[in-house]
Amino acid sequence: MLAGFAFVFLSWLPKKTSNITHPTIILAKEILNFMNTHVTNPIGKFHLGALRYCVLLFATIVYGVAFAGQHDPKSSGVTRPGKTIFHNFCSVCHGDKGDGRSRARNGLNPPPRDYTSSEAAIELTRDRMIQSVTHGRPGTAMIAWKTELSEAEIEGVVDYVRNTFMHLGNQAAATRAKPSAALLASPGGVLYIQVCAMCHGETGTRQTVGNMNPPPRDFTAPAVIAELNRKRMIASITKGRPGTAMRAFGERLSKAEIESLADFISAAYMNNANAK
Repeated sequence: MLAGFAFVFLSWLPKKTSNITHPTIILAKEILNFMNTHVTNPIGKFHLGALRYCVLLFATIVYGVAFAGQHDPKSSGVTRPGKTIFHNFCSVCHGDKGDGRSRARNGLNPPPRDYTSSEAAIELTRDRMIQSVTHGRPGTAMIAWKTELSEAEIEGVVDYVRNTFMHLGNQAAATRAKPSAALLASPGGVLYIQVCAMCHGETGTRQTVGNMNPPPRDFTAPAVIAELNRKRMIASITKGRPGTAMRAFGERLSKAEIESLADFISAAYMNNANAK
């Protein structure tokens, strides 16, 4: 059956021209759409899922063979927009809305990332995403794109995903000064970078927003400084905050570590206003 799909791919592939982008990827979408809509699946869900994966894999291989050298990211001098790159390369797995709800998702294990989730906003830093697009993710269907995309294009598609689907609002954090090196080197500072900065940012002004509702606290906001005393922060770190993305760290951190974390936040972002 896969040979039949191969014939379909090869018969549809147009001649190389300067304006060709990614016909195999686009065609893969159409085939997967046909399979999901019309195949009655007499061989079981497992085999159909495997077939979906084979179609995607075959599309990638055919694209690499048929269009190798068509776009040389190092010599073409043309930087394609992040939106275009996402549509042509990424949406077949991650979905047109970046939510992982693609036609391919049932055939992929692990499934594609849902960039609109709070988990993605917490876990995926910009640097990590750039590394993943560049080198791929072992153990997943995410392949390396460093031979097809230039560094500027990789950064562009990462920023497109972060701005469009993850809704990351870190412009204010980028312009605010970070705490002193001495504070960051303190026990509380080290812990903050390890467990808190992914949401609250190195400057305490929120690193991620995504689908978090409510969003992470901005520790530098006057209203937050007035509300959060040391006792309240220690309780929040220990037990978490129900109805928010703030989880409990009482079983992961010792009492002394939690206290040092609260003291660091107070000293670094609240100017010790709530040290008591």
